[in-house]
This record gives sequence, C-alpha cells and structure tokens, in this order.
Amino acid sequence: MITFVVQHPKEIQREPADHVAKAASQIIPTNSQPGFFPSIKPSTGDTNKRWNVIILTHMSSGSTFTGNIFNLHPDVFFLYEPLHTLRRSVYRDEWNPFDKTTNNAYRKYFSNLLHDVFACGFQEEVTLARVLPPWVRSKKRLTYWRFSSPGPLSSESVRNACRAKKLTVAKVMQTRLPREIGIQEIEKVCSADPSQYDCLIIHLIRDPRAVVSSLLRRKFFLGGPKRKLLTSENLTTEGMQLVKQNAQLLCSQVSDNLNYVKENWSKWFKGRYKLMRYEDIVGNAANTVDEMYNFVGLSMVDSIYQWIVEGKQPLKTDKATFTISDNDASRIDHWRSDRDPSLVNLFEEACAPLMKLVGYIFVNGSERLQHNFSKPLLTNEIPLLKDLLF
Repeated sequence: MITFVVQHPKEIQREPADHVAKAASQIIPTNSQPGFFPSIKPSTGDTNKRWNVIILTHMSSGSTFTGNIFNLHPDVFFLYEPLHTLRRSVYRDEWNPFDKTTNNAYRKYFSNLLHDVFACGFQEEVTLARVLPPWVRSKKRLTYWRFSSPGPLSSESVRNACRAKKLTVAKVMQTRLPREIGIQEIEKVCSADPSQYDCLIIHLIRDPRAVVSSLLRRKFFLGGPKRKLLTSENLTTEGMQLVKQNAQLLCSQVSDNLNYVKENWSKWFKGRYKLMRYEDIVGNAANTVDEMYNFVGLSMVDSIYQWIVEGKQPLKTDKATFTISDNDASRIDHWRSDRDPSLVNLFEEACAPLMKLVGYIFVNGSERLQHNFSKPLLTNEIPLLKDLLF
C-alpha cells in the first residue's frame, strides 16, 4: 500500500485508488508552492543541443524515490550518482572538505567528467568506469534505459543509449561537488559549451533534522577515533560537538548554494532552477511529479502514474528494486520520535540559517511540539522562493 497523498493533475482524468484516499488523513497536507518559474525547456527543434537535468541533493534526502521518478521515464537517460566513484574511490573521501590543492585538482576531474557526460560523449577513457562502475550495474540500481540497450556496456553503446533519449538526468550529492560554492561549479560546467549542452537543476531538500538524524546513524561516514565518539546512544560532550560540526558542514553547504542562487538568479538560474522539498513531494506525489516533469519538458506516462498511485511495479525486476514502501511517508518525521529534544535542539542550532531559508519550523526544545505529529513542521510556502518572485 502507498501512503502518499495524491491530488491528481487536471489533465490526468483518473479516480484515485481507495487505499490512497484512505492514506490522505495520515499525511501532513501541503499546498502548492509559490515561485514556480517557467523553465527553459528543451526545444524539439534544437536537436544539436543536449539537455541535462541535475538532481542536486544530500544523502538521506529522498533522492532514491525522486531519482526513480525520472529513471523510470522512457525518455530519460538516467545516471545514478556519476560523481560517486570519483569522490569516494579515487579521492577516498566522502565527507570532509579538501584542502585548496586537492580541491583544485578535483575540480578539474569533476569538470572533465561532467562535460563528457553532459555532451553524451563518453569519449574519455575513464568516464565509463567512473560513471557506470560494476556496483551501479546491479539490479538494485538498475536504470530503465538498460532495457532498451541490453548487452555489454561500452563507450559506444552508452553513447548511443544516451543520444537515443530526450534528456540525461543525473543525481548529484552536494558533498561531492568542489568546494566552496558547489552549485557555482555546476553552473560553470553547464555554461562551458552552450552549443553542445545545457542544464536544468532540481534542488531537492529535506528537513535537515531528518537528514542529520539519518547520517548520525551512519556516523557521518567517519572512521577512526571520531567514529567511536558517535557509537554510544548517550553522546558525550565531545560527541555532541562532533555532531554539531558535521551538521553545520552539511547545512552550510546547502544554505551557501541557496544564497548563491538567490544572488545570481537573473544571471543564469532563472528558468533553469527548481527548489523542491521532499516533504512536499511525498505529501502531494502525483501533482509534484507532474510539476517536475513539466519543468523539464516531460509528460506523465501511465506506468509511472500507476507506480505512484497504485503501487504497481513498472519493471519486472526483483521485488524491492522499484517498490514504494509503506514507510516512505511515515518515516519522513521519524526523527521526531527517535531523537531526544536536546539533540534536536543541537540540530536546529547548527542548521538554523537553512531552516529559515526553506521554511522548516523550529521546535526550540519543546518535547510537546516535537512529538505532536498533527502539527506540521514546515511552512506552506518556501521563504526563499517568495524572495525570487521580485
């Protein structure tokens, strides 16, 4: 059973399934968001320019579900975290900021890799190995385009598969962007060769309290003595400080990117950028999916509609690959019952600027408010988007 509220787009004349209507009372209602700006949609007449959509996000922010919204579309060439191998396997660091020398070297490899991908070139010798390593080819991360392009993967076969689709969509984690303002580096790559390709950005954000809570379970990917500070359920003062430092690192990346977009809105981002809160997607799945498709120039297809609304698997793969879980909606606010109010207060102190920009409501240490699930902890409107209207 799917636990998403579904408000059907006007152009989709279907009645909701009974179990979806029943689930509506269990989910925090969301209103349509302001600041929906018409995108610079891919033109069918401009066949020489390749269009790319970047889902920019953090881990534990709903990117698997959001990514599959595009992965499963027949007009999309989807890439699962193309920077993962470069950042984690080549540079052997998932989380910590690089020093200046390392960051400059990483920026070069980052730019070359994305340029080769965005142009549907796959010309560089290392591109295929870094973008589609063996672990990405497993059923768990199966991409829809592989069904129309079976057989061994080679630079030529992947290049042809890419060119056969209307759009390339790539999921990119913010921690894998060059420092300091990562979205600025995306802008540079996307603007580097306008005759060959262009980009749209969907910036996916989730309540930072939920994200930090989830990443704390993973010990922020830390190793050595620091990891041990996060293994105890009752954190020491040193452990709490470490949590706060990592929360600040994560949230400052997002807020710095948002402020950069705001400052440079009219220069490049207007029409190319869309900010989405994961809670709004889950709270109003059919409408927000249709909204994102409209932003990038795609149409809703029956198989994806049935996946979202009726829970029907769109692909004949193993059961868990593209299944929407009963927990997909309920676990959004799991941190509210899992985390001690003192720890939540620490999350809020570390992430206050981001929460204010995107419209998440503070509990300010109130255990009563934190545990009252009937009270949504997000605003109906996203404050940053209201600023962009002017």
